[in-house]
Amino acid sequence: MSEDHKITAWTASELRTRFVPKSRIRNGLVSMSPWLDLVLLLIFFLFAESRIVLRPGVVVDLPAASFSEGVASGMIATVVSLKGLDGRSEVVFFDDEPYGVSDADRMSALKVALADYRKVHSDSALTLYADRRVEHGTVSALVQMARSVGVDRVNLGTQADTQ
Repeated sequence: MSEDHKITAWTASELRTRFVPKSRIRNGLVSMSPWLDLVLLLIFFLFAESRIVLRPGVVVDLPAASFSEGVASGMIATVVSLKGLDGRSEVVFFDDEPYGVSDADRMSALKVALADYRKVHSDSALTLYADRRVEHGTVSALVQMARSVGVDRVNLGTQADTQ
């Protein structure tokens, strides 16, 4: 073999396996940092999204109470007092459905809904959340309605007293 042929053979095959660069970025921890940044940003946006998205609902100003007894139930009704053009009106929300207290047809529909829910779920307790501005007569009428359809217990929901 000639000398020229040995030099070209050495440079072609040995040069690729013996060259080691000073910085091996793709093999170290540094190559993982962009992916780690991406994962941390995704986690941050997932947690922040739950606070950014507005959820529909009604703000209920519950009275404060120092007691915390009660029975957990799946049967929940919320009564709010709304200020309208013709004065205050009260609305009962049960099973994602509004029922106007002043409308007799809607109140009989509420009674039917309570009875149907009671038949399907066999809960013997109703938790009633009433706004501070709801009249006592309305709460009493709702308690009497629940008792008439077979609900054994009616719990009044209150806000925990933090003082």
